[in-house]
Amino acid sequence: MVSSALRTAEKQHLPAAVEPVERPSAPWYRMDRWPSRLLAPVGFWFCTRLIFVAMTVANRFGRDFETYRLYPVWAAELAKGHFPVHDVMWQYPPVAGLIFLAPKALPFLGYADAFTLLIVVCDALVTGLLLASSRRQDRSTHGAWLWVLGLPLMLQVPYVRFDVVVTALAVASVLAVNRAPVTSGVLAGLGVLVKAWPVIALVGAPRGRTARRSWLSAVVTVGAALAATASVFSGALGFLGAQGARGIEVESVPGSLLLLAEHFGYGGHARYRYGSMQFSGAYTHTLAELAIGCTVIGFGWLLWWRMRTRVWRPATAADAMMTAILIFVTTSRVISPQYLIWLLGAGAACLVFQGTSQRPVAYAMLPLTALTTVVYPMAWTPLLKLEIAPLSVLLLRNAALVALTLWSAVRLWRSSALR
Repeated sequence: MVSSALRTAEKQHLPAAVEPVERPSAPWYRMDRWPSRLLAPVGFWFCTRLIFVAMTVANRFGRDFETYRLYPVWAAELAKGHFPVHDVMWQYPPVAGLIFLAPKALPFLGYADAFTLLIVVCDALVTGLLLASSRRQDRSTHGAWLWVLGLPLMLQVPYVRFDVVVTALAVASVLAVNRAPVTSGVLAGLGVLVKAWPVIALVGAPRGRTARRSWLSAVVTVGAALAATASVFSGALGFLGAQGARGIEVESVPGSLLLLAEHFGYGGHARYRYGSMQFSGAYTHTLAELAIGCTVIGFGWLLWWRMRTRVWRPATAADAMMTAILIFVTTSRVISPQYLIWLLGAGAACLVFQGTSQRPVAYAMLPLTALTTVVYPMAWTPLLKLEIAPLSVLLLRNAALVALTLWSAVRLWRSSALR
């Protein structure tokens, strides 16, 4: 009885159970508090970008035409208040002009170095977006790793073209569409006025209120930005007719077939027009119309997919963007090497979600990017001389593009459409 009384007394004096206190999450700038799964891609980003940016600034890849001769001329004209619409190489919506003008805000740097710095900042923003989006339990850092690993495979190309900026807008838009549709629409609208294709980020916006708010905000943003640029610069709408004269570029799917035909005696030839090597000769006009028809069919299928879709997962918007960009790139009359930046960004956005249907397609962007770099810039001159080795690499790259586009469409359909 004594022991029982003692136990009762002890129980009465026991302190109440202390509920665990949830620690506030560390600020984003406290890298010492970051988990290793986030620190590893950040460290790799710093190492690789330091190397490639240093080599670009030191002209180890040679002086690129765009950043040393073309973009500075455009920037000088834009600084006078008008777009370079008289230049046949100007084919971009008006907000793109602000990107070419931005390096002039750093007068203590040369134009090429300031432009490279701008691209590096946007590259860091994409990496940060992908890492920030991967912090939830149902997310993954594989997207950040794809971006961090993939961009250096393109050597200097990402840092002398402005496609990283456009990709940053598209990635931010598609990652925000589920939780902040208005913000997503604004970002997509700005992207449209830089290089048109980021509107694809809204293809997979969930039906109902999300889709309405994202598309409406994109339309309003486009209208407001067009009005603002037209009030400041002359020739803001000069880009609208620029793409009509584009022909079959040698790196495109039909262009590679013409190269192969030329290797076996086809009478056509490639010459420099509108900023790229384009074919002139028999069948080129027919192939160009066929390519446009394939683009229309591809986006018609996307519309059908959207009408039939009944299952909307967190990854659906990113998956749809991946498929849409593949359709756009594969059926294009022009496949410039920087188009792979778009595909890397889309694949990275997909891999943020553990439930993505595009996982193997996204991973395939790494070897596809490597093959593209072999074609340009590594073996560009031998390719134009119709040497069989670079021609074989180009044909392999384009065959892989076609196969991946079809595979991506099938996987998107199976993951979300009514069966």
